Amino acid sequence: MAKVDMHYFRVALGCAVRKGFDGDEILSALNIVITPNQKRVDDEQMTRLVQYVWATLNDEFLGCTKQPCKTGMFPFMARHVLNYQSLEKMLEQGIIFYNLVTNDIQMKLVKSGELAEIEFTFKHPELDPNHFFLEFWLIIWHRFSSWLIDVKIPLSQVCFTHAKPNHHQEAKLLFSCRHSFNRPVVKLCFSKKYLDLPCVRTNKELTRFLRDSPADLITIPGSEHSFKAKVVALLIHNEQDDLYCPSFEIVALNLSMSAQTLRRRLKVEGTSYPMIKDEIRRDLAIEYLQANNRSITDISNALGFSEPRSFTRAFKQWTGVSPSKYI
Repeated sequence: MAKVDMHYFRVALGCAVRKGFDGDEILSALNIVITPNQKRVDDEQMTRLVQYVWATLNDEFLGCTKQPCKTGMFPFMARHVLNYQSLEKMLEQGIIFYNLVTNDIQMKLVKSGELAEIEFTFKHPELDPNHFFLEFWLIIWHRFSSWLIDVKIPLSQVCFTHAKPNHHQEAKLLFSCRHSFNRPVVKLCFSKKYLDLPCVRTNKELTRFLRDSPADLITIPGSEHSFKAKVVALLIHNEQDDLYCPSFEIVALNLSMSAQTLRRRLKVEGTSYPMIKDEIRRDLAIEYLQANNRSITDISNALGFSEPRSFTRAFKQWTGVSPSKYI
């Protein structure tokens, strides 16, 4: 289980206390006991605390901005950006969204030479005296981006407008890169090559991610060497309405390796091409059924089944019920 430095736990609790809530009552409600000399808390406790503050304040910005951002904004944005092909397009759409819904935080994606930079302007930094939300907001954008493409994006530099804080060593664990303080703008810097990578996530995965948030933001999800992710990217982002599953040999060719090598590497990851195709078909089938505007025949055709009966049999194996009874 991951551990979080007590500094972050205390300042997160302080966000609610500054808004008039009693810190001891919050800890009691969460059944969390903190000892005087405790140095760290479990990530699960940190997750529950942030979720509680979100819900209590009805503010995704944790009371650290002039105007609150109602809970539900981030899920709305996340579901929107999932429709775009590359990380660059997803970031652009996410930035446009937040620049429209709040004046308290403004963002910009800049390409400079070989670098991509996400710049952040916090209009009222005095409302975030411990820089907690600033760091948390940067973590969200870095790690959500990593999750979308299933690649842990290495940062080259992170810049802050404030002076070096007392917890700067702990901040190094959050952002493993060069830190610069007293800079004119807050920004995350990384290689722009990551902007071209495709989203490999489905709506079902996003639902799980949002349900557990911010758990998946405390430790970076994603794997730079996930061959499953590369295969998924080829299948679900081919710019066609219907799912197209080429032969395994063609998939391997697209990944510049032999079919034997790809098969072996997928086996190491505990999966296979048929398993990947089944998972994608299952998730897409559920999404299409929930949309409630496509017939079973249409969904069957879109997912590459020879006939609706074959799709129905497969769906029963996936979920235990027929498509008509699932919704």
